[in-house]
Amino acid sequence: MKKVLLMSALFVSGIAMATPTLINENVIVSESAIQQERVKIEAEALPDAVKATIAADETVKALPIAEAFQITQLDGKFHFEVKFDDGTEEKLTKKYDQEGNEIKE
Repeated sequence: MKKVLLMSALFVSGIAMATPTLINENVIVSESAIQQERVKIEAEALPDAVKATIAADETVKALPIAEAFQITQLDGKFHFEVKFDDGTEEKLTKKYDQEGNEIKE
């Protein structure tokens, strides 16, 4: 009787450990398709149109620029992401297109 119970327990545990794992590779492929090239640039390298828009914006013109990025999209166009140091841990971030227009999400 003990042998039958032991064999049954071994059989059940063997089946439980032999369960196949599913890997969804489609998620990995779709994530790489939407990646954009993000390059850190100096604040002085921002286009004049973006600098003019920043200078005209009352909410950010007095704030120092902490970081600036040029983001190239898949279609070859690019925009700029500028992080302003507003004294908080999470910096104020704004995005601008090539002509200096603010991109609102």
